[in-house]
Amino acid sequence: MSDITQTARQIVSAPHDYLHDTTLFAAAWATMKAARGQGFDPQRLRPQHLIGRPTPAPEPLDQTLTRVGETVRSYAAKQGYRLPHRRAA
Repeated sequence: MSDITQTARQIVSAPHDYLHDTTLFAAAWATMKAARGQGFDPQRLRPQHLIGRPTPAPEPLDQTLTRVGETVRSYAAKQGYRLPHRRAA
């Protein structure tokens, strides 16, 4: 029984490692509650109790500035504006 409780404790203490299967987190939570003699109703477990998937890391600032600069320059060229050379500054 202690092996099951220990595994459940690992899952509950690091839910971000088990985001692919929220039912595994709910089962681990129920196991932890049962080990303490408490009841558990999974219907009461709301989304705010679960951790959402992390957003992808933003691209580095240099890449963002380069991409935005190229987009602005291409748009300005389509509009007929004459811009100084990119490396002029």
